[in-house]
Amino acid sequence: MSHVFISHSAKDFDALLELHEALRAESIPDWYVPNDGGSRDLADQSIDDAFAMIILVSASSVRSKSVRKDVERAKARGLKLIPYQIDKARLNGFFKHEVQPHLRYSSTMPDGMDKLVAETKAAYKRKCPVMAVMNLKGGVGKTTVSSQVFGAWQGSLGGRILLIDLDPQYNLTQTFFEMDIADASAAADKSVISLFERSRIHARDASSPAESWLTLSIEPFAPAPRDTLMHDLMGEGSPGGRLDLISGQFEISKYAFATDGGALARIKQHFLQTVERYRSEYDLIVFDTNPNATFLTRCALEAADRVLAPMHADVYSLRGVRLLNQVINEQIEPEKRPDLSILFNAVSRSEQSSFEAEARNGTYDGKAGFALSKVLLKAALPRSGHLQVKAPQEDQPAWKQLVIHSGRGGGLKPIRESLKAIALELKTLVEA
Repeated sequence: MSHVFISHSAKDFDALLELHEALRAESIPDWYVPNDGGSRDLADQSIDDAFAMIILVSASSVRSKSVRKDVERAKARGLKLIPYQIDKARLNGFFKHEVQPHLRYSSTMPDGMDKLVAETKAAYKRKCPVMAVMNLKGGVGKTTVSSQVFGAWQGSLGGRILLIDLDPQYNLTQTFFEMDIADASAAADKSVISLFERSRIHARDASSPAESWLTLSIEPFAPAPRDTLMHDLMGEGSPGGRLDLISGQFEISKYAFATDGGALARIKQHFLQTVERYRSEYDLIVFDTNPNATFLTRCALEAADRVLAPMHADVYSLRGVRLLNQVINEQIEPEKRPDLSILFNAVSRSEQSSFEAEARNGTYDGKAGFALSKVLLKAALPRSGHLQVKAPQEDQPAWKQLVIHSGRGGGLKPIRESLKAIALELKTLVEA
């Protein structure tokens, strides 16, 4: 589990607790040694596992040998440093050289703590981006992209990837598992509904939220551990790595019929906070979404850092993208608004269509209502029978549904290269 490491002097415990609570309120996991005489090996391991280090700069920490060792370890690992000055400490030579160049915030600033937490949260999000695969037109290949592009990402670029099936039709889940397995998972609450409501996954005495479409549980809950909620898609015999799935289910359609705005706001917050916590365990989180503007759409858009919209080279897909961009800009607050990328899907392998060429040179920017040509990925996904969604065979491992790892026949190599090119372009975008 990744976290922000807090380096501090034992004499600054009050400031440490204040910072810990501020980070916890934003669902940012943190780690610190309770006192500066704690285990060096444990501190070093925690620094190695961190995505950033906050340094509480004080008269005590400037003199602390353990804080100096923390900073030296972080610098050796190339870790991002975020210092925060809590008193009028006079910096020594080491702090002037290693810490002061990064020092921008202090407790004397009215919004110093807020800015510190905001920068930490930005670093946390860069460590594990969240991406929503979405278009308000159906049939454009969202599930194919969610499974095959991000399966190729994991297979060729590595990293720990979590797929979340947010479509009530749960086609992504059925890409990897037979219907009876998907339904059994949903019946046990080992499914996406447990991101929104307290379920039997969280407590034995809890009711299943899928049992009633008339009530919403607003009771808080801790995120379920990986082995309880996620399906490991890279099982026995796989090439290795981590590609997990939180399976979907039809019962999340209940939220479209709910009329209690307050309860919906609470379960949306449950979802957002749970996704934030799972960032610490993964390097990428991907939502496969439904093609409608619903409560689930809003949840996905507020949680995502980037939306990937697959589209065919036709005017109908263009309308879906236009509406999607409108929803993002009119319904999502600016500070929560995700970036948008567009992927041409099911294009000809032999030549570029006139529609695609015109879209790339800006001809359709006006009809799209935004600079479509500027957000189109350079790579495109060709039309191919290898990418058609096929029902999993009985007793076949889930990972064998991924083209990057399985399949036969002509044309397979260029399809794999296209998938890897799209994954690499997306990775470059989210890391920029």
